[in-house]
Amino acid sequence: MTTAMSSQAIDRKEDLATLKSLWKDVMDDLNRRRGLIGEEIRSYPTPIPRCDAQFNHLYEQQARLARELDRIGALSEKDMECGDYVRLIEAFIASAPYTDDRAEQELRSRLGVELSALGK
Repeated sequence: MTTAMSSQAIDRKEDLATLKSLWKDVMDDLNRRRGLIGEEIRSYPTPIPRCDAQFNHLYEQQARLARELDRIGALSEKDMECGDYVRLIEAFIASAPYTDDRAEQELRSRLGVELSALGK
């Protein structure tokens, strides 16, 4: 039985490491997107009228990303277990896209495949 227990413990450690890596991918992607949107806002041609729909959309995207990063950053500071990471990743996959970027769609798809492979 000791061998079986050790094998399960190793599997859990490997799953946790995989989930942490997937979560890091999510955080890196969100931070990268926030930076890209911030750069786009900074380089937006001036003067910017209040009714500029494209600028307002960028500003709303930036605010949503900032709120989401604050929220999940606070959660990530806790000592999380496999189930916590799974719930966070699933919530990210199910959330509305932050941009129309193909890379974001691919990330969400890859995360879903990798979670399924873990059997979670």
